Amino acid sequence: MREQLRGSLTSRQFTWLVSCKHHATSEQAVGTNHELNITDRVAQHKANGFMGFYSTVASTALVQRLRELRDDGKIDEYEIYDGNRIQNGFNNVGLSGVLLQHLPASHTSLRPIHPLLGKYEPLCCEICDKDLLKESVKGKALGMIIFANEQRDEATVVKSIHFVCKGHCDQKMEASLARRDLATSWDDISGYCNPLIFIRRLTGYVNQMREAPSSYSKAAHDRMIEFYIALSQRTLRQTNGEDREGLKRAMELEEIGL
Repeated sequence: MREQLRGSLTSRQFTWLVSCKHHATSEQAVGTNHELNITDRVAQHKANGFMGFYSTVASTALVQRLRELRDDGKIDEYEIYDGNRIQNGFNNVGLSGVLLQHLPASHTSLRPIHPLLGKYEPLCCEICDKDLLKESVKGKALGMIIFANEQRDEATVVKSIHFVCKGHCDQKMEASLARRDLATSWDDISGYCNPLIFIRRLTGYVNQMREAPSSYSKAAHDRMIEFYIALSQRTLRQTNGEDREGLKRAMELEEIGL
């Protein structure tokens, strides 16, 4: 495989030797006993780097061997695409539909992100700026939604809403809100990836706003709308052209008052 590397002053062609290993049935890691004579093979094909394209994972020994070859100048670079990285790659470049067509089991297990409105809406931690949605596709926890509450005339009002990673980031946010004399409550964002919990929380919020519209500040309400739009990309099914045309027609009818 060849690609063009571009720098600030010049560019050059870089050739990868791609080695594919399919161990999905045995679930065996790809080791040094499976990847023999790496430097000879790279030289034979006049390649610059080595790329492992594996259905499972590379063993620690193989990764260490590749790192040594790179550090010793025997190969320019190496990359490992294991099963999870390959699956996630379909979603990151907007090809989740291809994944659904050819690898439906992987598609279902991943619950990939679908930019429902044509443009991806991130959900970033307010402390470290990490995209919580993309981290969740890697199998990591989505994080916390923190509600900062203020007491007004015997009523509790949600003044602001914050999205943070679990651990250091949520502790830092809690401390910051405490210094502003704001009481806090929280919820685990990961639960919203369950369609049943998602619709339960959404209808609960709609009912809350009907019964007590002043219980959320405008800023907090706007954040909740952003939150549900972002999480819908993880929870709702992927839209198609027919869906988008239906939305367009509905919006046109609304504009003329029908």
